[in-house]
Amino acid sequence: MTPKDHDADIALLKFLAREGAVTPQMALEAEKSLLRQKDSGSAIDWLTRKGGMQEEPLARAIAERLHLPYVNLPAVALNAAVTAMVKEELATRCGVVPLRAPEGALVVAIANPLDREALRTLEFATGRRVHAEVAMQAAVRDALEHAYHLDDTLNAYLKGIPEAGDIPVADLPEEHGDLKSLLRDTGLPPVVKLFNLLLLEGIRLHASDVHIEPSQTELRVRYRIDGILEESFHLPKWIQDPVTARCKVLARLDITERRVPQDGRIRINYREQMIDLRVSSLPTQYGEKVTMRILDPSGAPTGLDKFGFSARDLECLRQAMSRPEGMILVTGPTGSGKSTTLYGMLAEMISPTTNIVTIENPIEYQLRGVTQVEINEKQGLTFAGTLRSILRQDPDVILVGEIRDSETAEIALRAAQTGHLVLSTLHTNDAVSTITRLIDLGIEPYMLASSLHLVMAQRLVRRTCERCAEPYEPDPADLQKLQIDPGVHQLQRGRGCPACHKSGYTGRIGVFEVMPVTSALAKVIEQKGLDAALRLQARDDGMHPLGKAAAERVCAGATTIEEILRVVDAIDDGAHCPACGRAVEDTFALCPHCATPLRCTCTSCGMKLQKEWQICPYCGAGNKQVVAISKSAAVPAASAPIAAPPVPPAGATRVGSAPRTYHALVVDDQPDFRRLLSFTLEHGGLPLSVQTASSGQEALERVANEPPDVILLDVMMPDMDGFEVCERLRANVRTAFIPILMLTALDDSGSRARGFLAGTDDYIAKPFARVELLARVRRLLERSYGTILPAEGKAEIRRGVPAVERLDELSA
Repeated sequence: MTPKDHDADIALLKFLAREGAVTPQMALEAEKSLLRQKDSGSAIDWLTRKGGMQEEPLARAIAERLHLPYVNLPAVALNAAVTAMVKEELATRCGVVPLRAPEGALVVAIANPLDREALRTLEFATGRRVHAEVAMQAAVRDALEHAYHLDDTLNAYLKGIPEAGDIPVADLPEEHGDLKSLLRDTGLPPVVKLFNLLLLEGIRLHASDVHIEPSQTELRVRYRIDGILEESFHLPKWIQDPVTARCKVLARLDITERRVPQDGRIRINYREQMIDLRVSSLPTQYGEKVTMRILDPSGAPTGLDKFGFSARDLECLRQAMSRPEGMILVTGPTGSGKSTTLYGMLAEMISPTTNIVTIENPIEYQLRGVTQVEINEKQGLTFAGTLRSILRQDPDVILVGEIRDSETAEIALRAAQTGHLVLSTLHTNDAVSTITRLIDLGIEPYMLASSLHLVMAQRLVRRTCERCAEPYEPDPADLQKLQIDPGVHQLQRGRGCPACHKSGYTGRIGVFEVMPVTSALAKVIEQKGLDAALRLQARDDGMHPLGKAAAERVCAGATTIEEILRVVDAIDDGAHCPACGRAVEDTFALCPHCATPLRCTCTSCGMKLQKEWQICPYCGAGNKQVVAISKSAAVPAASAPIAAPPVPPAGATRVGSAPRTYHALVVDDQPDFRRLLSFTLEHGGLPLSVQTASSGQEALERVANEPPDVILLDVMMPDMDGFEVCERLRANVRTAFIPILMLTALDDSGSRARGFLAGTDDYIAKPFARVELLARVRRLLERSYGTILPAEGKAEIRRGVPAVERLDELSA
């Protein structure tokens, strides 16, 4: 290097000395060292290594005094299209990371924004105005590796993980032009390997959905298993865009469009079976969230016998299915198994003499002997339009995936009146409210009374694990909610075992409310009866409400009260007579069953009065009958539990909320050293909570149960040394990206090389200085999660204190 190469460093040193961020003596010493070429690094390297400064406070000080933005590079997902605007050699030589490309400009991250020669070179090479943002120099170097050497960087983390195997992607109709070039851009072997691992893990766990969610500092992967979202992976932020782009390319989505939601589809061949994945991308604050719905055709039902229907409900359902025309509706929220129930009905109807046609979005199961049509609204193939065309195909049974508008509802009802059996779904809370919902859509009550044969509401609840089920005493308040007599039934719940992944549940079962439309109920519908009258008649016809059906599941030991209350709105808040307890309507003045007055009325003229009136304003009488309708099954508001505030997701930072606390795991077989390390980390000004493990096996068990944010790992331990622990952590994709700092008395080059080959991120020899240990732990956290806010009370900057002392306080 020539002295001219340090012009930008000297300019930075003079600026910092002039602003009071460093002392003049320190700046002069650094300048002399650089000019004598004793240090081939930069001024920032000298200040952090020999000047005792922390890099993050120094970078923030530079940004503040130059009135430039500070960018937290580890928490930024780099855009490959923007990175490609600057060649690797130029970006490395200038020490910049391309971030954004607004119209006619280029925003870059740089550690020394006073390097005007580098910025001018960029402007000349790109033909754009260059705007600088300040970042830590170490973060710039890491980001350059991630941006231009993603293959090597990702391979370093995934080299110990067994290959997931190739996933053959089936050909889909061409919708985009330059797909091959897009596949080349996202076809790096480690990116493909990581995406395959995430996808195959979801299939192995029998997940219904895979959620790839960006947060402020990381990429989180969650699986919906048995209706519950479970966190599985926490990946670094720099992996976000490659993984998202890989998914979007396979789904034939536009990877250059990040501002609008997109929907696509992936079809893979897994173990000689075709599996469909419905892909949805959604722009969020921290990048695109991708959700994949896994549709496994191998799970198609073969009938209704295994659904868990009661004998009465199954008889009603099959009786409605046997009729040549009419409509059967299945209702419930999204994810309650409505489509699976309809497929179970179709499986019992398939025969060579029956023409069955389905209209679905999407087609979830492939059924032999059934004509299945998939909706494509982008191409104009809607439910209503397709249903009109299907009526000209001479069908016997029609399955309409969902009735979502008045047009589809009207066509389906007319089809049910003209010799077709129509099966469909609707989003309502229970069977009775389906009638009201259809009338709201414009269907005449007489059409419903003559065409509708059966309505079934359903929910899916998790089944108690049979391997670890044990008796327990539930909360009496919960028993009251489900109207279960205490002491009559011995309830069970799962203790938690490896078979159920410590959850206490395996699989799901249905809770059903089957309401056949009898002649008596049809008359109530024709007369436009209110929900209370419909519900009363349905119960008289033998219908078990969802709450009662759920209570029966609990009493049978199939599930728990907690699970029922999570899924089923089991509280019956309908009106009841205070005397006989039977259901009544809110408009009733007298109970039709026991003649008890239900409203505050005048005893002379019968007019409705308000409770605080002393006389009747209509006839002047002074006597009134005050009896209010009882909500006998409702839980009093005073006894209702107060909902806990929602817990923010891990890694998320809200405005005005406390800084995130990171979790460290100290692994060492010496108890005194574990205590020393724990005390040092917890009182070192870093937002750390510390757990310890005394052996490698204990460490692996702790990591499996609750992965930490950083691991401090001793090398020399009995049974399993630190090298083997590190290799095992790097061989599991769930733990492959956890930063690891090895601590050992083995300071020879061979041990260091073995440590880095095993996958450690840093290596420090015993004994070590407290300041050095804290600096290295901070560095590992910043590389993985971005800016690390100091622990409470450690980041105070007092006015009137020289800037160099403030920086020292922040670095303490």
